[in-house]
Amino acid sequence: MRLLSQVNLNSLKIVESAARHGNFTRAGEEQFITASAVSQRVKSLEDQLRFKIFQRGGNAVSLTPEGETYVSRVREALERIVAASMEATGQSQEHVLKISVLPTFAARWLFPRLPLFQRQHPDIVMRVSTSYATHEFTTSDFDLEIRYGDGHFHGLQSDLLFREDLTPVCSRKLFHEVLGNRPRSKVTPDDLKHFTLLHSDTCTQNWQSWLGFAGASFVLSETKGIYFDSCMMSYEAANAGMGFAVANRAYMASDIRAARLIAPFAVHHPNTAGWYFVSPHKSLATRRVLLFKQWVMAEAALTQSQLDSEISDLALESA
Repeated sequence: MRLLSQVNLNSLKIVESAARHGNFTRAGEEQFITASAVSQRVKSLEDQLRFKIFQRGGNAVSLTPEGETYVSRVREALERIVAASMEATGQSQEHVLKISVLPTFAARWLFPRLPLFQRQHPDIVMRVSTSYATHEFTTSDFDLEIRYGDGHFHGLQSDLLFREDLTPVCSRKLFHEVLGNRPRSKVTPDDLKHFTLLHSDTCTQNWQSWLGFAGASFVLSETKGIYFDSCMMSYEAANAGMGFAVANRAYMASDIRAARLIAPFAVHHPNTAGWYFVSPHKSLATRRVLLFKQWVMAEAALTQSQLDSEISDLALESA
């Protein structure tokens, strides 16, 4: 057995994340690794500790009594490490912005834009947590969250960033391999039956929703499918030429503009749900939260304007 002094700090973060979510898949998305990698890290740590941290049951996991005690102490230790680091670098809480963001939203939309905010406000130190879980602001130290939903979050201020707008995407290379040089105006949702559909365990209804809206529900029963444990992995698989993924248009816009992916269908299927900036009313009185809100709302408005223009151009092209 390896010495306990060799326990990896990242393994502790992964275990804490898995305990918080009760799910290895969501912990993996938060830590940007696969569910299998989470399981392997947990197993390695359990072997070192010589007791089980989790009881495993299907997709869900729960803490053992020993695991509850251990994770509680790990969580306290991680918080102390963060606090000590902030104190050592002279960072006061007044300048620290603590946000919780959905993992795919973070990776596909927020992170590419965040350097701009950092350049504009170098005095604000950001602590970003990626999680599918929602938090009680009264018991957590988050200033704000980016949540997906209908905008009704009891007792909280919520502002729409942009609504979900699903569209199928695949690599340009795969599209032409299967359909040749057929113009997009001649491509219909029925043609998806010639492709593999890429599904996600965290977005299980997206294909059914889009195909039903497009009048091509039969495609689901006539195509091969590959299933992934996250939306993010299905998008990467589409980039790799494995098939068609159905994705939020805002997430894939940069890939489409760069010609890495193609979104050939003019079917515009906006969802009633979307992504919201959510915070307690009192948080908006703080400078760091107000500055971030102004910035992220402006970026979201620009994104929506660009998408509206591209959807309009696609509709004209397909007419």
